[in-house]
Amino acid sequence: MPDLIPLIDDVYMPVGTFGVGDARVQAGSFGVGEALVKTGSLVVGAVRFGIVVAQLTAASATMGGLSNQVRSTFKYVEDCANSVDKLADLAASKAVDQSTINEHREAATIMRSCKDEAEAMAVECEEMSSLFHATADGHIADYGAVADAANNMPDGIEMAERTFYSNR
Repeated sequence: MPDLIPLIDDVYMPVGTFGVGDARVQAGSFGVGEALVKTGSLVVGAVRFGIVVAQLTAASATMGGLSNQVRSTFKYVEDCANSVDKLADLAASKAVDQSTINEHREAATIMRSCKDEAEAMAVECEEMSSLFHATADGHIADYGAVADAANNMPDGIEMAERTFYSNR
């Protein structure tokens, strides 16, 4: 396993030679490792912000889609229950034995019995979707300006330590 330079949190970069513009530098050499750690922290911090926002947005969309899937699946089950009731009616009109007719009606009733649970699940998924969306918006409100400033820092100006920008 190669030697590693800590960047931030649990993120590490291997010690080795890295290109910086037209120059090649040895990571881990005196002063350069420190500079790479600072630069790496900026890059990783900006990437982490974007990843968090993207993941929260994706989770919101996924939960919204899941809510729709739950509702459409239950609609299908409800249609099946109606078909089974029609089969029970048809069986009754053809003088099929009562136990077969009763089993069809019981199957349709069981299919419909999960309607309340399915709707509750769909509502929970919608609520989770809204919470993920609100969390993404909150994250952008809390850290978006800092991420933009970090990404657009003029050359020669160093960013403060990450903890300086933390509002929590």
